[in-house]
Amino acid sequence: MNGSHKSIDPNLFQKAVGAMASGDMMSLVKLLPIQRETQDNWHVMSLPLMPIFMNPLGIVHGGITAVMLDSAMGWSIAEVTGKQVVTLQMNVNYIAPGKGKTLKVFARPTHTGKSTAVAEAYMENENGVRIAQSTGTFFYTGEPAIRFDE
Repeated sequence: MNGSHKSIDPNLFQKAVGAMASGDMMSLVKLLPIQRETQDNWHVMSLPLMPIFMNPLGIVHGGITAVMLDSAMGWSIAEVTGKQVVTLQMNVNYIAPGKGKTLKVFARPTHTGKSTAVAEAYMENENGVRIAQSTGTFFYTGEPAIRFDE
């Protein structure tokens, strides 16, 4: 890791651990400094690469990559359909070491059916280096989509 990363606020870390322990992942997502936007038909999530996300090799942990890809695909489907989804299946291809200052995930639905949807996503750093790509199949829960701006 390089010295340009700020350490995580201990109070924020404590809140995040509490959210994970309670099973409240939506609260955990709200604790992360994720920015969301749309670009054409892509739903884009950006997150600064913080030291807590790194593995012992000094690159982003594959689990963090998978969580970001999964979250972005689910969000893209929810935004397009207005329906909340859960992941049925997901495939991740890791392409390059996750290095940089910012991770960006671009996601979009490729199929929205009656009970399931399929999405694709890819992650890159601020220099446009592709780190991973993914596809996933999602199931509609029957609940309306959770709004992140609320």
